[in-house]
Amino acid sequence: MTPDGRRQAIIEATWPLLLEKGPELTTKEIAQAAGVAEGTIFRAFETKHDIIHAAIVAAIQPAEALQSLAELDSTHTLEQRVVAVMQVLTAELDRTKALFVHLAGVGIGHGRPHPPISAKPEPRDRRMQLFDGTTAALAPYAAELTVSADVASKLLNALAFASSFDVNDDPPNPQSMAQLVLHGIAEGDK
Repeated sequence: MTPDGRRQAIIEATWPLLLEKGPELTTKEIAQAAGVAEGTIFRAFETKHDIIHAAIVAAIQPAEALQSLAELDSTHTLEQRVVAVMQVLTAELDRTKALFVHLAGVGIGHGRPHPPISAKPEPRDRRMQLFDGTTAALAPYAAELTVSADVASKLLNALAFASSFDVNDDPPNPQSMAQLVLHGIAEGDK
């Protein structure tokens, strides 16, 4: 196995253990789950904290959301596409929020600050990946938009993010957010 392959295997094996056991998991448990010797872990990572950090960074990557955006139905109308994009964005935000709530519940993130791992995207890069994926999903509809697909992408992402903080009994859903973006807040002809 290549060094990068070993590192990836260790990261992938750590995540389920982290969710199950929290930060008290041992490097022996990680090594067993990854199918490597415990000493191998420390050739790939300096500390257990570095492994946990790498596993969290990997888990918050929006790969599934990006794939969903790329695979949207090409026969969508603009309205259907905006609803579908909002569904993907809100699901990704819900998933990320759930991960952080779980991690906080098991006591992860309450230790010393850790610098980002340079080989992994920063959270801003993660957000930019979603902007880019959303822009690509809207690009085929550019002629129907009053703004560029890039600006529309930023607006949809901002609306999805803002709605994730809604604490009412009736939070906005992707359909109502799509209607808001496409038709505004005014009553009347739509």
